[in-house]
Amino acid sequence: KGEDVGANLKRTALTMKEINSRRKEMWAASRHERYNDFRIFIMGIKGNEALYGDGLVYEGCFNNAPQQYRGQTGAQDSLIPMMDIFSGIVDHYPHNKLTEYLLDLRTYRPKCIQEFFIDLRAHYVAHPLFHTLRDGGKFEELIYLLCIVNEVYLFRNGHWQFVQKYIMANTKYPKATGGTPITSWLINQIEAVLHYQGEILRVLDEHSASFSATLSADAAAWYSELSTGYPLKRKLLEDQVALLQANDIDVALVYKANQTYHLKDSEETL
Repeated sequence: KGEDVGANLKRTALTMKEINSRRKEMWAASRHERYNDFRIFIMGIKGNEALYGDGLVYEGCFNNAPQQYRGQTGAQDSLIPMMDIFSGIVDHYPHNKLTEYLLDLRTYRPKCIQEFFIDLRAHYVAHPLFHTLRDGGKFEELIYLLCIVNEVYLFRNGHWQFVQKYIMANTKYPKATGGTPITSWLINQIEAVLHYQGEILRVLDEHSASFSATLSADAAAWYSELSTGYPLKRKLLEDQVALLQANDIDVALVYKANQTYHLKDSEETL
């Protein structure tokens, strides 16, 4: 509370940085060219009707009626959805079928996690973090929030690069293990995060003259880096979306764009 808000937001941002650092170890700890060897075993039924038709019959269960469940997917984790709610990213989710898929995947979590998300969202609605910081002139704290949102972007963009290298480079099948469309699923969430980052940056830029001289060294450095890096993130998304419109997608070009904008997952610093 009060004076602890800035310290706790900064601690959360640093924790998210560490999480992303550990996530990147997957590049060295696994072989992307062999992912298809076991991917089939985690494919879901729901969303993959081309493979499973009306569903799978579990003999002796459900009156032998076909059932449809989604497969294993990173969207079933609890960390990033929690940060989406806590930070306010959820307010920027597009209203479309892809977001409906995202929310459907929340039902695959334990009931205690589902209830936690509901409680956390209710708290945010009553005490919206972004609006509270903005209206209170807490600009250093707003920079820490921006950093948290950026780490969610890096997590999702890193996941999107895993998809490019581990999945799209190995198969043209258009559905993910959770039954969602490969080429638009993560882009939907990345767009939401970038939209929110843009809103935070606009507020900071409008008031920068009033707080720049009072920022801590860490906050000043993060603000500078994230302001500089934001247009690159936007341009990367635009270029990749354009490349994905081709009838025969050149996955190598999609992946190369990450390096062009200095956002290759194993190398980015912003």
